[in-house]
Amino acid sequence: MASDRMNFAGVNCLIVDNDTFAVRLLAQILRGFGLNTQSVAETGEEAKSLLERGSFDLIICEALLPDMSAAELLRWIRKHSNSTVKFAPVIVLTGYTQTSKVTSIRDAGAHNVVKKPVAPVVLLDHIGWAARTPRPFVETANYAGPDRRFKYAGPPDGIGRRDTDLPPEVGQATEPNMSQDEIDALLKPNKVTVL
Repeated sequence: MASDRMNFAGVNCLIVDNDTFAVRLLAQILRGFGLNTQSVAETGEEAKSLLERGSFDLIICEALLPDMSAAELLRWIRKHSNSTVKFAPVIVLTGYTQTSKVTSIRDAGAHNVVKKPVAPVVLLDHIGWAARTPRPFVETANYAGPDRRFKYAGPPDGIGRRDTDLPPEVGQATEPNMSQDEIDALLKPNKVTVL
């Protein structure tokens, strides 16, 4: 639908990566989306400098920079006093998708973490998701960034996928609660004689 199309004409993107080939490839993909205003930083410190001087609508960052990790840069971004910097959508690209690495990036405040090599359609989906999915910004002692929780609305229209799915309402108990002795008897290991 035409109303679902995204117009990137006025979007200013910061690419943070020191791999020239990866930057050229990413820049070409972004130009294919119509996102033509791009700046490039090769290090975290260079990215900080550009963020202090300019305004960016989107930040796409490599997970491992020469001088710091994307998580360190993200923590700096999310604690920034300028709201334009602080609330900017950040997508982190990484070739290392171990759970601990992805979790540390997510916990530093990334909107999305995308596995490299990235397909254009996957990147477009993640950019669109960051742009169109309103997520409250959360600030706590240990975390600043978009809310990591996603609302679970249950099955569509309240209808389950299987005939055997239980209704969402639990209802009233039909039998009295078990006593603690009954519970202990269920959990107690029983000796069995094997013949």
